[in-house]
Amino acid sequence: MSKQILIQLIVIICSTALLGFAIFLLSTYKRMLLGIKNLWLRRNLVVLCVAILIMTALLTLQSPEAISSTKAKGIGIVNLMLKQLAQTAIIVLFVFNTTWFVINLRFAKKLSFVKHHILVILTIVFAALIIYAAINYVDSGMKFVNLHATLVFAYYNALITGFIYTAVSYVDAERKRKLDEKELELTKLLALKTKAELDALHSKINPHFLYNALNSIADLSITDGKKGRRMTIALADLFRYSINYSNHNYSTVKDEVEMAEVYLQIEKIRFEDQLNYSIKIQDELHHYLVPRFILQPIVENAVKHGLKATGKITEIEVEISSSKDGLLLAVADNGPSFPAEISPGYGVKSIFDKLDLLFPSQYEVYFANEPRKQVTVIIKKLMKDEPAI
Repeated sequence: MSKQILIQLIVIICSTALLGFAIFLLSTYKRMLLGIKNLWLRRNLVVLCVAILIMTALLTLQSPEAISSTKAKGIGIVNLMLKQLAQTAIIVLFVFNTTWFVINLRFAKKLSFVKHHILVILTIVFAALIIYAAINYVDSGMKFVNLHATLVFAYYNALITGFIYTAVSYVDAERKRKLDEKELELTKLLALKTKAELDALHSKINPHFLYNALNSIADLSITDGKKGRRMTIALADLFRYSINYSNHNYSTVKDEVEMAEVYLQIEKIRFEDQLNYSIKIQDELHHYLVPRFILQPIVENAVKHGLKATGKITEIEVEISSSKDGLLLAVADNGPSFPAEISPGYGVKSIFDKLDLLFPSQYEVYFANEPRKQVTVIIKKLMKDEPAI
C-alpha cells in the first residue's frame, strides 16, 4: 500500500514538473528555436513541443486501473499513448494554425483588444469542434460514435485554451505598457538632462560676457565716456538677446550673427582701428536653426588669440554659407596659427558640447591654417525656423 502511494506521489511530482516546464516554454516561446528562420515553422514546432509536454503530463497522471481498462498490455499501452499524442498534435496544430490565420487577417488586426480576443476564442472553439469531430469520425471507423460527449469535451477545452490565450495576451500587453511607460519616463529624464546641461552651458557663458564687457566699460568710463555709453548699450543688446531666448536651445542664423556682431562692436569700441571685421551671409540662410551661442565663442577666440595676444591689427571674417555637406559657419582671422595639437578652452569646448546634444553625429568642426587660418563648423542636419518663414 505504501509502495503504491509512493508511486502515485512520484507520478504526480513528475506530471507537475512536466506541466511547469510546459508553462515555462509558453512564457519564452518567442525566444525558442531562433535558429529556424521560418516564423511559421518555428511557432508550430514550439506549440507542438508544449502540447506534447502537457499531454504527456496528463497521460502520466492516468492510474494503472485507467490504463488497464483499455484492455491493452505492454506494447499496446505504448501504442495507445503514441496514438493519443499523435491525435493531440493534430488537434493542436490545426487549432493553432486556423487561429493564427484568422488573427492575421487585415480586418482582425484593426479590432480592439476585447473584440480581437472574442474573435480568437470563437475561432478556437469552432476549429476545435471541427477537428475533434473529424478525429472521432476517423477513429470510430468512419462513423460518429458518442459525438455529443466528444464535442462537449472539445468545447470546454477550446474555451479554456481561449481564456488562457487572452490571459497571456493581457499579461504581454500590460508588460508592454509598463515598458512603454519606462521608456517614456527615460526619454523625459534624458530630455531634462539635456536641457539641464544646455542651461548650465548658457549660464556659464553669460557671466563670462558680463565680466569682459564690464571690464571694458570700466576702462572707458575714465578715458572716453561716450564710448563707454556705446559699449553699455551694446552690452544691453547682447543680454536682451540672451534673456529673450532663455528657454530655447536653438537660434536662427540671423540672430546668432547679430549677437556675434554685437560682441565684435564691443571689442571694436575698445580697440578701434586695431580690429576690423566683416560678416557675409547668404540671404536664404537667415532662418536656419543652429545651437545658441555657437558663433560668439569662436569670434571671441579669434579676438583673444589674435588682437589681445599679439597686439597687432586683427582681421576677422565671418561667413555663413551652404554646400552639399550642409550649413557652413566659418570664422577666419589673421592671428597666430593653430598649434599641431589643439587644446580648446571652455568657449570652444562648449561648442562641441552643444553640437553633441543638439546635432549628435550630424556635425563636423575643422581647425585649419591653410590656405588661411579658419574655424569651420558644418551642420549636416538642416532645420528651419518655420514660424519665421
